[in-house]
Amino acid sequence: MTSEPPVIQKVVGVVKDAAAAPKRLTVGFLGGFKYPFRGARFVYLQHPGLVRYWIFPILITLALITVVFFQLGQHHAGWTEAIWSTPTGDGFWASVKRFFHTVFDWGFTFLLGAAALLVVAALASIIAAPFNDLLSEEVEHRVTGVEGPPFTLRALLRDTIRTVRVEVTKLVFYAIVMLPLFVLQFLIPVVGSLAYALFGFVFTATYFAVDYVDWPATRRGYGVRRRAALVRQRFVPMLGFGAGVYLFLMIPLVNLFFMPAAVAGGTLLFLDLEREGLVPPP
Repeated sequence: MTSEPPVIQKVVGVVKDAAAAPKRLTVGFLGGFKYPFRGARFVYLQHPGLVRYWIFPILITLALITVVFFQLGQHHAGWTEAIWSTPTGDGFWASVKRFFHTVFDWGFTFLLGAAALLVVAALASIIAAPFNDLLSEEVEHRVTGVEGPPFTLRALLRDTIRTVRVEVTKLVFYAIVMLPLFVLQFLIPVVGSLAYALFGFVFTATYFAVDYVDWPATRRGYGVRRRAALVRQRFVPMLGFGAGVYLFLMIPLVNLFFMPAAVAGGTLLFLDLEREGLVPPP
């Protein structure tokens, strides 16, 4: 039996690639958008036993929020008085001053609360990093059946230091990019606000996608270049996934309970892309 000529082989190869293209393109923007919801179903409904991995960072974060806002409620009046003492006296203008003092107190307290939430959110991502790593590894094990590396205290310490260092680096990088845009929207009201809204959404969604796909990528030894290649080559599904995560992580308190779903969703997305040969090789 004679083999096919090289030209015929190339044509057959092109036809096979064309036939496989629809399958490869199934994970588009909307497909990526569904993965946080798939992660929620995987964690909360299909495998409730995974609670042992994700409950501790949630409890720690709730404790931090409780302590922060208890202190804010106890001391905000004293902090306001240290800046602007309550006006005294009688008459109309004294009443006006006291009114604006109250407004200042509420505004100052609101700003302190917003800043405290940002700090707690940053701390929560760092605190949750080792737990998220373990959760992602267990999700991958249940999907693929492949056992992770054996547990040792030395490996746990090494991985914890590594994940915390990576999380801090990512947070610093995000702040370096987004803080100038945040300031720009006040300096250039219309253009700055549009740039902050549009670019901020795309960058934040992409950041979330990278953040929650990071766990399986790290286990495969992905460096900065391969992670950048993953985002560049699969930008549409990554953006869709990040947009789904963005939708829930922007809602206070809901974001706290949705983090495990985002970790599972990112792991499932990476595994599906890997299975279809759509991720850079490790």
